[in-house]
Amino acid sequence: MKHRLHIETPDGQSKNLYDEEQIHEDVLTHGIILKALQESETDYSFIASEESDPVLGKGKFGITIDPVDGSSNVAVNRTVGTIVGIFDEYGKIVCSFYVLYGIFTNLVLAINGKVAEFILDTSRYSMTFFHYIFLEYKSLPNKDYGGIRCLGGDSKKWTHKAKKYETTLIERHLKVRYSGSLVGDFHAILKYGGVYSYFPSPKPKIRVYYEWLPLAFIAKTLGGEFLGMDTEEKADEIKSMDDFPVLSKENVKKVHGLTYGAIIGSKNIVDLYLSL
Repeated sequence: MKHRLHIETPDGQSKNLYDEEQIHEDVLTHGIILKALQESETDYSFIASEESDPVLGKGKFGITIDPVDGSSNVAVNRTVGTIVGIFDEYGKIVCSFYVLYGIFTNLVLAINGKVAEFILDTSRYSMTFFHYIFLEYKSLPNKDYGGIRCLGGDSKKWTHKAKKYETTLIERHLKVRYSGSLVGDFHAILKYGGVYSYFPSPKPKIRVYYEWLPLAFIAKTLGGEFLGMDTEEKADEIKSMDDFPVLSKENVKKVHGLTYGAIIGSKNIVDLYLSL
């Protein structure tokens, strides 16, 4: 595929901007998406990918891409996905979507106050070879009890409040689920309700503009909640989506790599953290 598309990939093991080892699929997917955007008529001011330095353009809209979220799952054939955020000329996120690669290939898109899910049609009867067909408008269950809990980070280094939050979730009968793929777990939360968190332990790990904000935009559109938290020492300093710097052509190279801890999911369950 990379030969046919003339995509260059490094020989041997490579590392991304965060000094993390990249697998072949990380680099290849990044290359495919970047090449498709650059060769299209996409009106972008920047394209920022988790795997490389931002590419600047002359358009209005900024694009952030996590090419393969949960890439460590590739080796064991578990769910991975691609997360994309679209930012307007003022640096505010206005659209986001993710593609989930599993038994089916799902696309979940949030725009104009609605969230819809599509399924990739790969049948030989497809009129356009491969295309997405509408499945349903999404909703996010907001129960006080039940659902799933996907809690990440080193639990031995969680704060007392984080551990107390876990206990509260257990008492409210949220079943434990954690796949190693944020986008995969988030998709399950849209189905069953519940919460995903990655507590700073002691440092935050997940990228704000590549992962947290695009998924938070979907959650908030559905009435869900997002709470950001910095290092272990500042875990009680909660941030909302609007508290993060806007992402623009002028600052993208400086702030695009920001990492943070957070809780995301059904509002009633997320808000329990604030009551502790």
